[in-house]
Amino acid sequence: MASSWLNPFVARLVSGEELEGQYCGLLVICSWPMPSPVVEQLLAFREALRQQAERMPEAAYVYPATTLHCTVATLRPFTAGPLTGRALEDELERWRPVLAAARDDPEWPAGAFKLHMQQPTFEGSSAILKYEDCDGAIRRMRFALRRAIEKAGGIAAEGSSDRSLAKPLIGCPPGTPAPHLPDIVHSTVLRWSAEVPEEKRASARAAFACAASRVTPVTFIVKSGIVSP
Repeated sequence: MASSWLNPFVARLVSGEELEGQYCGLLVICSWPMPSPVVEQLLAFREALRQQAERMPEAAYVYPATTLHCTVATLRPFTAGPLTGRALEDELERWRPVLAAARDDPEWPAGAFKLHMQQPTFEGSSAILKYEDCDGAIRRMRFALRRAIEKAGGIAAEGSSDRSLAKPLIGCPPGTPAPHLPDIVHSTVLRWSAEVPEEKRASARAAFACAASRVTPVTFIVKSGIVSP
């Protein structure tokens, strides 16, 4: 049986449902907003995909350029639900010293660094832009965050490894998800607002490949690796 491509959150977003206050995530990100050369390539990809409308299912949702970023770490996934008032303040207070410790770590990059954007790749349930971490800056940021999280009593999940071994910071309420460190550098550019029938998936892949081929790889400078807790 084919795996699902439907993303429930995107389905709700596209439907126009009011989502304000229902989700709260905490991320460490870089390169937001993206520089204009990257934005231009996303817009070119969007237009090329529009020209493939006969082959590309209507359920394809291309993220707005304003949302593009690189996630260094997920401290709390937005899918964990709402977080407001005192609970939000408590969560921020737990993370501020951890982020400060990571920022002060000798591994943390001191200034600007370079990323190289590659052509979009199709993952089935999503499509992503991968970036080459040219200077190893994001790898070093994740190393510093891993060390700071461990000093605060947590264990970050990493990549697609067994998340049962991970744990949240000391003092978190029961049921708090553990932080996560990705093992790639990427931006998500496409998800699906409805299920794509198996018989239409080959056509979707072909349309995507055609649109992705119009994207020109770009090397760009991220001005700072500073985190403001």
